[in-house]
Amino acid sequence: MRVALSVTTDSVRIEERPDPEPRPGEVVCRLLACGVCGSDVSAAWVARKVPAVLGHELVAEVVALGAGVEGCRVGDRVIVHHHAPCGECRRCRRGHETLCEAFRTSALDPGGFAELIRVPAELAAELLVVNDLDAERATFVEPLACVLRALDRAGVRAGDSLLVVGAGASGLLAILAAHARAADVVWVREPRPERLGRALALGAERHGNELVDVALVCTPAAEAVRDAFAAVAPGGVLCLYAPPYPGEALDLDGLALYGAEVDVCASYSAGPADMRAALGLIRSGAVDPGGFVTHRLALERTGEALALARSGEALKAIVIG
Repeated sequence: MRVALSVTTDSVRIEERPDPEPRPGEVVCRLLACGVCGSDVSAAWVARKVPAVLGHELVAEVVALGAGVEGCRVGDRVIVHHHAPCGECRRCRRGHETLCEAFRTSALDPGGFAELIRVPAELAAELLVVNDLDAERATFVEPLACVLRALDRAGVRAGDSLLVVGAGASGLLAILAAHARAADVVWVREPRPERLGRALALGAERHGNELVDVALVCTPAAEAVRDAFAAVAPGGVLCLYAPPYPGEALDLDGLALYGAEVDVCASYSAGPADMRAALGLIRSGAVDPGGFVTHRLALERTGEALALARSGEALKAIVIG
């Protein structure tokens, strides 16, 4: 099989590897589509992993089953999550399952940007069968799940006002998800005219100096975090959705944070329940990411897909099998 191996933070090599065979409890899938995530093009994030086959927003077709696998059949189209928590440790019990040691160590073999992917037993148990959903839309289940977890972490509920800073694919999903939760108003800040236009078309309003209940920062820039903090109303929440740049201090006024009782939180990845909730919203049409994909490239052009995402030219790039 062919894999797209990220050799450095900005270079990819197509390699031939042996086809994987499923062990008991495991599943082997064939790539249908895999979205490019912001983490796939974050130099700091990728530098810790390379050389590696990246890609985790994966939709695939089941081609082989190991002994004892239940819940899917050969030929099924499935959404493959890339991590699984234990559900029992202290972090899981406290609602931080994405910080669970089992979650951090579980992984796809070799990754989503490959012709064939071996899904280990702990992840095979979380496969979501989506024969009723086209592969392109299905790639948005994982990123939407991450957004839903962030909204939960920030406590976004009906009647709240939300500011989304950064209208990339995740920011746009956050706008749709907040509307699905009956948010009173969703504001947006985005410097790129085309992306701002998309956000406004989805029902967001251009932010001025209005105070908001929750600010969700979908960009790593420290300046954006500072400006979002200034927009949070007393008793509100500032949520970091994108990881800030390594070593960059966040310039928040400590006295203002204290005096206004602003909660600051961060949200990383998504758990199994978030995945199921996201699938439900997309299946129902309550969240429709149709039109978000701007670039579709074959596996041998994975490097190009990553470059398009890295430059910002692509709103959403996907690698297709």
